[in-house]
Amino acid sequence: MGKNKNRKIPLFDLALEKATFDEVRSCLESGWLTSGPRVDTLEKKVAKYLGMKQAAAVNSCTTGLQIVLSILGAGRGKEVITSPFTFVGTIEAIMHAGATPVLADINPQTLNIDPDEIARKITDKTAAVVPIDIAGYPCDYERIGEICKRAELPLISDSAHAIGATYKSKSIPHHVDASIYSFYSTKNLTCGEGGMIVSQHEALIETIKLLRRHALSTSTRERSDSGKWAYDVQHLGFKANLSDLHAAVGLGQLTAFEKHQKERARLANRYRELLTGLEEQCELPSEQDGYGRGWHLFIIKLHLSRLKIDRSQFMKQMLTAGIECGVHFQPLFEFSFFREALSLTEQYFPNTAHVGQRVLSLPFYPGLSDADLEFVCDTARKILTKNSK
Repeated sequence: MGKNKNRKIPLFDLALEKATFDEVRSCLESGWLTSGPRVDTLEKKVAKYLGMKQAAAVNSCTTGLQIVLSILGAGRGKEVITSPFTFVGTIEAIMHAGATPVLADINPQTLNIDPDEIARKITDKTAAVVPIDIAGYPCDYERIGEICKRAELPLISDSAHAIGATYKSKSIPHHVDASIYSFYSTKNLTCGEGGMIVSQHEALIETIKLLRRHALSTSTRERSDSGKWAYDVQHLGFKANLSDLHAAVGLGQLTAFEKHQKERARLANRYRELLTGLEEQCELPSEQDGYGRGWHLFIIKLHLSRLKIDRSQFMKQMLTAGIECGVHFQPLFEFSFFREALSLTEQYFPNTAHVGQRVLSLPFYPGLSDADLEFVCDTARKILTKNSK
């Protein structure tokens, strides 16, 4: 007991590779910190990993989604269908583009948007559909794609969690018009801050690359290399470029990405093994054939009707034992701004409302030791068993 008294297991712990320090040092020594050759290299390497031809790096997944929606005409007077079970960035991007978010309820098993709900929400104002790959689990892109094709709507995936995910053995951009990934500090591949837009449509990527730098006709690097200072502006642009310094972090972390993905899958399997037998108290994440999880988070769902404690009490008892848990995510209708701005009430999203009170994320990252994972599972088992009805 004394050994575990001061044990602290965080929800997430970032480990930087030696290659990352080398890349950052080289970038600093080069004297070129803003967008330049390292951004170009990161774009090419990420695109190649995903089996795609082109990609555009941006300063965040949120801004990337806003730019794509703006290009597609999802502005004032238009609607974008998405999920109420997502990070607020998804909705911010839609609203900053000028469109109105229209929310469709989720599948309570996968936590992803329900294709049938999407079909019911389409109107003549709908400009795009934006599913979210929660915790790195791909949405049902076959069914959603069919719905969008019939309605002639662009399909844009918020794949912030899903850089390592596959659907029918291919990366998500193969199934949609564009995917936007996050490279935030907690993501499977990190630049510290940043994101990447990946698409089969070359013209879309080229437009993004123009708009992300204030729509200047030439980049700072191009002007420096050519010695020509003049440029033109023919569009309203964004300040959304990724810096070479951030790209250096991403390039360093990319050297260990596949190793880390394998470790995440191993840890997830270990979790499922050690938590077996708690089916009455909680539901564990699972996989269907054709869905390859990116394993960004390990989310469980508590069966509150079979417990004498709620989620907050469970998390408090875990924290007392030195284990930090998290909640991904609070439903949008729980936030005062979105509840008022979009006239949201939970009664219209019963699945989201139900799981929104039950989900919690256990510690999950490549550096999590087997001993710590076993301690998490042992502690969770004791708390859930003790507080079962």
